[in-house]
Amino acid sequence: MKENKTIKIITMITGILTVLLGFYAVVRPMRTFLAIGWILGMLLLVNGIELVVLSLSKEKKDIGACILGVLEGLGGIVLLFSGVQRFLTDIMATYLVGGSVLIYGIFQIVAGVKKFKDSKGKGILAIICGVLSIIVSIIAFTHPILTMFSVGYMIAFSVLMQGINMIVLAVNFGKASEE
Repeated sequence: MKENKTIKIITMITGILTVLLGFYAVVRPMRTFLAIGWILGMLLLVNGIELVVLSLSKEKKDIGACILGVLEGLGGIVLLFSGVQRFLTDIMATYLVGGSVLIYGIFQIVAGVKKFKDSKGKGILAIICGVLSIIVSIIAFTHPILTMFSVGYMIAFSVLMQGINMIVLAVNFGKASEE
């Protein structure tokens, strides 16, 4: 029973901190977006270290995995300590968003054309959504700063909603077992 109370308190504290982080991200969407390079650098560094440790801890040493881990860790270090590389990573993330939306739009149009034979309304709606997606992707490619702000806001609202979900989970924790 005491463990449940501890879990509830930790979940509530984590939820509150996540909501505060979400509010900060809403206020600073560009800074939120530009954190992508830092996060990727940390992930590469930690994953590289993990890969080296795992490859050397096996009975049969895996030299290929060890070399890959070292290279991955070095890539993480370069991202963490090179502002230029981090900036380029952030810019590439912007174009990745634009490319993803473009591909989604193309697939929506293709699906809409196929669906048009069965249901004209659903087909037209899918085609309209596809065209709008292609327009958004063109904006993403031609206005990367606007895309950075937009992605920053999407991240901010996702973090905010996750924090609210955690608080609701903490408030309702254990209520189902009490009934």
